[in-house]
Amino acid sequence: MLSTKLKEISLEYCQKYQENGIVIDLKQLSNTARAAANEAKDNYLKLTSPKTCFKEVYLTHWVREVLDRDFVLRTLIPIDYKNPPPEPHLQTMVDYFSLLPLKLIRRLNQKINNTSPADRKKLWKSLDFPVEEANDKFAKLILARRNYFSEKRQLPLPEMFLKQFKIPRNAYQEFIQNKNEIIDWCNEFLPDVGKLPSWFHSELNLPCYLCRLSEFPFRNFKEVIDFVFQKYSSFSVFKSKVKIKMGEVTHVKYKKKTDSFLITIDKYANFRHQAIGLIHELGHVISFLKDFQNHLDPLEKGKYYGEKNAIKIQFSVLKDLSENLFRASLVEVLLTFWKIMFEMNLYKNPNQDIGKLYADTFNTCFKGSNQKRNPFYLLNEAIITSPFSSLPHAVAYYKILSLKLS
Repeated sequence: MLSTKLKEISLEYCQKYQENGIVIDLKQLSNTARAAANEAKDNYLKLTSPKTCFKEVYLTHWVREVLDRDFVLRTLIPIDYKNPPPEPHLQTMVDYFSLLPLKLIRRLNQKINNTSPADRKKLWKSLDFPVEEANDKFAKLILARRNYFSEKRQLPLPEMFLKQFKIPRNAYQEFIQNKNEIIDWCNEFLPDVGKLPSWFHSELNLPCYLCRLSEFPFRNFKEVIDFVFQKYSSFSVFKSKVKIKMGEVTHVKYKKKTDSFLITIDKYANFRHQAIGLIHELGHVISFLKDFQNHLDPLEKGKYYGEKNAIKIQFSVLKDLSENLFRASLVEVLLTFWKIMFEMNLYKNPNQDIGKLYADTFNTCFKGSNQKRNPFYLLNEAIITSPFSSLPHAVAYYKILSLKLS
């Protein structure tokens, strides 16, 4: 049974390598998979009880992690900024980061976020940001990237990520056709938090209803973890396997060697956002544990499947806590749609007024907004470095919330 599964995994990854132009022998890949499985067998015997998963699932998960890492290392292209590679999409990226290095982008974002929204316009003017030069380099980057993927995959850029994230094509097509219905519904159900300040929907602010709620149910991370595991009490035996640390970005990682979950929390966010982020990542933990107990490997199911399950759990937890808390979280749906809709139209035509496109797309997602031109796509790290990374989240939000409209 295990040997058959390892053959299936090896064949799956061999095809993945070939699709990305990497020549690799199936026998070599099978040997790597078997070696990883043997290492996993030895480590499984060392794990303390209670173990989160059965032996075969643990082994296949370990093998997939090893092959994923190998794939990333083989497809990673080191870039020498003084002597960039000849490919246009890499050269244009070097050009952009030569003007705006990632460290500078992150520092500028922090400086803006740490400034009162009412004072951000004054701050922005003082920065003397090179909007026109950055926009020119950004447009060239997007065009070169679009051409590269079009030539390589013979597919429009959004669609090539369907397979990568394992998003069902029919779910994606439903999202494309009916996303505006979800946008309208979310706008209608945002919580009443009183009169909004004039800067709330401005180019220099990301709308947030969460921070405007008069009450919040938690005081610390322990209370968040206790509440989630109380709701999903059948998994409470694994609560001690959840560890938390502070870091750059909120995410969760299953640590295979210790059979535990490490949740990293964004150290720059305020506590309310940290807590909501923790609830989402605990949704991933509960989803992992459910799959493990059902002899399923979450890595086999893919990114879309994982995000959809985590969002379902997150929404369920928020509704138990407070209707207003759930409604405030709908802003994240709108922000996700904004990013994805912007990217879709951007890659269709990079040679347009991109600042106006970013503003117009925001106005579509947030009713009553009236942005004219928004330059902050130039500081959006995900848009610059990870195109369509929010696509699984956007389609998952659509599929979950569309049930409320049926």
